Amino acid sequence: MMKIFGQPDNYSEILQRIWYTSIATGLGCTILLSTASPTLQNFINSITTTAEIGPIKNIKVLYVIIPLLIGILSRMLKLHDKISDVFRIRYLFDTRCLLYPLAKGAGITLTKDLHKNIGNKRVDSMYAVFYPYAGFKNPVIDEQLVRTAADNWGWFWVLLESSALVVVTTIALCIMKKWDYVFWCLIVLLVEFALMFMYWIACQNSGRRQVAAILADKGRRKIIAKYFQSL
Repeated sequence: MMKIFGQPDNYSEILQRIWYTSIATGLGCTILLSTASPTLQNFINSITTTAEIGPIKNIKVLYVIIPLLIGILSRMLKLHDKISDVFRIRYLFDTRCLLYPLAKGAGITLTKDLHKNIGNKRVDSMYAVFYPYAGFKNPVIDEQLVRTAADNWGWFWVLLESSALVVVTTIALCIMKKWDYVFWCLIVLLVEFALMFMYWIACQNSGRRQVAAILADKGRRKIIAKYFQSL
């Protein structure tokens, strides 16, 4: 359980957290859809074999298989990454909250061309001026800053994937015109979006602390300045 609720020590533990919560969300969505749809309920009941998922015992096996398939598919696709790409979540965070402040803090003037070059080389720039100091492996800055930032991002990605699954469920319920169920899905989404916003702010705050810690060293500032001057 600490791998889920404790602060992660590496990216794999973040993925593990997302995996378990995606399965839990998939189970909830499956139960909701089967309750709303007699056709789906009959299909699930057609297989009498029982199984268990976590603390839940003796349930129809499809209530286990369907959430597991959802979890496997989301893990294979790295669903949170795909959603992030569509809405440019990580791009906006890396550039505006990390790379631009690092460049400015190192004494670099952020021209229009430099903004563009940093955006075009965002991933390379992160590996050049951020991850060497604030990555999981042997961070140069305070390790707790790194773990806190990773923990915030872990919960943000959990909520992002979960809300995506609830959105799909809500659309299915709208198609079935099960408006009572749609209402409760919208309540869940409202809560998840509110929590996502809270963690987005927490991620920004963690990012600022990491940037400040990186720039605290004169030698690091020179290295960072030299990199941005080369762009």
